[in-house]
Amino acid sequence: MPDPIEPHPRPSRAALAAVLAQAAEPDCPLLADRMPAENDWTTQRIDLASGWSLRIHWLPGRTMERLFAAQAPDGARWSYGCDRWPDWNAGPDAVVLEPLRHLLTPEQRQRLHQRLLTCCCWPEPDPLPAPLPRSAEEVERLLAFDVEEMAS
Repeated sequence: MPDPIEPHPRPSRAALAAVLAQAAEPDCPLLADRMPAENDWTTQRIDLASGWSLRIHWLPGRTMERLFAAQAPDGARWSYGCDRWPDWNAGPDAVVLEPLRHLLTPEQRQRLHQRLLTCCCWPEPDPLPAPLPRSAEEVERLLAFDVEEMAS
């Protein structure tokens, strides 16, 4: 029976490592919701063409801190704090799994960091034109129509 609180299983560590390493590669299409330099203490949402969505937390000074959450195309979700490194059985030596630190090599982490500092962002939507004000004749016609509707 599926868990009602956690309807989707968590992605495996291997899947997380693979998608993070893939995102670090320059030929992997991805879009970010904002650049890390826009705000201090921000979470950057990254959407990959593969269907994965990542949320990476940044510290002031454009320092990538941690993977805050990830969602696989099949709906599997991973969130910070849901796993321990090296595993849950390590007792007091177990620490919260941080995929950027525990599952990537320093070179992969550096490539990902540089890529996310300069990646493309979602395009700003075109502003909708403001509607023109109604003329007095249009307002009178609409009011007359409403009065006729209420009378019938």
